[in-house]
Amino acid sequence: MELHSRDQRDLDKGARVFNWVRIISKCIGVWPLEPNYYLFNICFVYFTYIMITELINLFYCLPNLKRVINNLTESLAFTHMYVRTLMLRVHIKKLGEIISECLKDYHVSAFRNSDEVQEFLMYVKKGKFFVKAAGIFVISTAASWYIRPITSPSPPQNNETSFTYVLPYKFHVFYKISDYRTYVLTYLSHSPFVVISGVGAVTSAWLLIILSFHVTGKLSVLASRIHALKYKGVRFRSDLNEIISEHSRLLAMGKGIKSSYAIALLIYFINGTILLTIIGYQILVTLISGVSHNLMPYFVFILTVYLVISIFCILSEHLLAQCNNVRDAFWTCGWYDHPNCMKDIAFCINRGQKPLGLTAGNFLTFSNSTLTDVTKTAMGYLSILRNFLLSE
Repeated sequence: MELHSRDQRDLDKGARVFNWVRIISKCIGVWPLEPNYYLFNICFVYFTYIMITELINLFYCLPNLKRVINNLTESLAFTHMYVRTLMLRVHIKKLGEIISECLKDYHVSAFRNSDEVQEFLMYVKKGKFFVKAAGIFVISTAASWYIRPITSPSPPQNNETSFTYVLPYKFHVFYKISDYRTYVLTYLSHSPFVVISGVGAVTSAWLLIILSFHVTGKLSVLASRIHALKYKGVRFRSDLNEIISEHSRLLAMGKGIKSSYAIALLIYFINGTILLTIIGYQILVTLISGVSHNLMPYFVFILTVYLVISIFCILSEHLLAQCNNVRDAFWTCGWYDHPNCMKDIAFCINRGQKPLGLTAGNFLTFSNSTLTDVTKTAMGYLSILRNFLLSE
C-alpha cells in the first residue's frame, strides 16, 4: 500500500507539467480542454493585423536587399509563430482528446507494477527538461528582441537629431513619429505582440514535447509487457488482447500528434533553414560594420532555432526507436508457441512497419540527420549571400 501511494505521488508530480501548459495557454484561450474562442479571436485578429503591417513594410523595403533581409529576419520568424498558433486552434479538438487520454495514464491503475511507473516517469522527466529549456529560450528570444532598441540603441542619423526613434519590430506605422511621446506610445502598443506570439509559440512547443514523450514512455512500457508475454503461459491470449488494445490506443494518439503538427513543422523546417541563412548574413554585416554590441540578439535567435529543431529531431527519434522496439518485442514474444495468436501478432508487426516519427508535412521525417541537413543547406545559402556582400 505504501508503494502504491508513492507511485501515485510520483505520477501526480509528473502530471503537473500539464498545469504549466494550461496556465500559459489560457492567456490566449487555446487550452484544448477549456478553449476560450472569444479571447483567441481577439488575439488572433491582432496577430493577423501585425502580420499584415509586417508585409506592408516588406513591400516598402523593395528593392533594397539589406532592408529586405532585415525584414525577413523578423517576418519569417513571426510567420511560423503565426502558423503554429493557428494550428493550435485548427486542431484544438483533436489535441483535447489526446490530452484527455494522456491524463488517464497518470493513475497507478494504468500500470502493473512500480517498475512500469518509473520507466514511464523517466520519459516524463525528460519531457519536463525540454519543456523548461524550450520555454526559457523562446521567452528570452522574444524579450531580447523587443528590448533591443533600448539595450542597443542606434546612433543618430544626422547632426541635427540626438535621438533616433527605433521601434522593436519592422511593423509599418501609418503615421509619422516625430516626438518622444508618440514614440513611447507606439513602442508600448507593440508589447501585446510579445505576449501573444510568445504564448502561442511556447504552448505549441510544450504540447508537442509533453505529448510526444508521453506516448514514447507508454510505448516503452508496452514493449516491456510484450517481452514478458513469453512467460505468461495460459494467460498469453488475455494479456495479448490487452496489449493490442493499448497498442492501438497509443498509435491513434501518435497519429493525432503527427497530423496536428505536420503543417506547423513543415513551416518551421522551411523557415528555420532560411532564418539560419539570413541571421548568419546579419552577423556578417554587423561584424563588417564594426557594431559588435548588436550581436547578442542574433546569437540567441540562432540558438533558439537550433534548439527547437533539435527538440523536434529528438522527439521524433524517441518515437521511432520505441515503435521499432515494440515491433521487435512482438517478434520475440514467443508467438510460435501459440498458433491461435499468430495472425494477431503478425498484424501488430505489420502495423509497426510505419513508425510514429514527426514529419514536416508528408515530405520529411525528423531524425538525427535532419539537423545536419538544415545546417548544410543554410551554410550553402549563406555562402551565396556572402558573395553579394563582398561584391558590394
